[in-house]
Amino acid sequence: MKADESRALATFLELVKIDSPSGEEAAVAERLIAELSDVGVDAERDTTGNVVGRRAGRGRLAGTPALLLSAHMDTVQPGVGIQPIVENGTVRTDGSTILGADDKAGLAAILEALRATQETDCRPVEVAFTVQEESGLGGAKGLDLGRFTARQAVVLDSNEPVGSIVNQAPAADKVRVVVHGTAAHAGVSPEKGVSAIQAAARALTDMRLGRIDEETTANIGVINGGTADNIIPDRVELTGGARSRSAAKLDAQIAHMRTRFEQVAAEMGARAEVTVTRSYGGIDVPADAPLIRTLEAAIRRVGLEPRLLPTGGGSDANILNDKGIEAVNLGVGYRDMHSTNESIAIADIARVADITIQALTAD
Repeated sequence: MKADESRALATFLELVKIDSPSGEEAAVAERLIAELSDVGVDAERDTTGNVVGRRAGRGRLAGTPALLLSAHMDTVQPGVGIQPIVENGTVRTDGSTILGADDKAGLAAILEALRATQETDCRPVEVAFTVQEESGLGGAKGLDLGRFTARQAVVLDSNEPVGSIVNQAPAADKVRVVVHGTAAHAGVSPEKGVSAIQAAARALTDMRLGRIDEETTANIGVINGGTADNIIPDRVELTGGARSRSAAKLDAQIAHMRTRFEQVAAEMGARAEVTVTRSYGGIDVPADAPLIRTLEAAIRRVGLEPRLLPTGGGSDANILNDKGIEAVNLGVGYRDMHSTNESIAIADIARVADITIQALTAD
């Protein structure tokens, strides 16, 4: 059996026209619940707002373990009033908004796979369509895993080419720094002050940031401080973080950032408070894991050669792994995500659905 490309496209176009910026997913959630009901999935919204559901297996595969399929419902801005344009086998935006293929192409592919397998032998399926992925993976973090029996999950949320399996992803730590200096009048008695902003700036000057190595990145992304241009600032707050696919390298980078802030602040007579919190754990699903073998076989059955890839980004797959469900991310093929140039090939939506169909129906 194969995906119906025209039907998958129609579903995708309908979904992208439903506004769902992070935190405002209710309308698309209700539409998805109706679609899931039509394909035999008993679905509802959980207390976090995610759409969760289950469909029993059929035929010879009725007693096999369930597979969890996941994608997120929210989009980044500008994502209100999306008007998709279909042209030359591609769906793109009109240039005024993002398209929302990240991740409504994933949602459309899952729905198409469920439609195509509704009347055939199929393993049990569970779904988790999450909220607020783009704003910090909040929906996945709020999932109650007591609702699921699946121990394996496929997340359809990667801009890698169709046929790719993202089986490695970094852990991420968030860093919040508050530098405390001493306020003073900048014109009358500047020598009595200690500038928190200057202390932070000196710490950043020699800090290792950006691409640290092939597995590790770091960034300070937000700085807020000061109250007036004639006052030596006594407080500045910085937020950022680091990611790595190596736990040891992540720990080393965080230690470096902490040390730079604390030492430089002390040298200047200031004080730095550094708080580190784990945003999510990493992914490292072995190449010989049963889930990988299942997906590689499914990809080959649709005429593609599978590729295992690492990524530098985080996704709901990280959170599912944190919660004890082995999860990988499938390449969906959308391009220029988070921009007004975002696009996706129509054929890719159907091909991702085909891979999902094969994963659900193979022995």
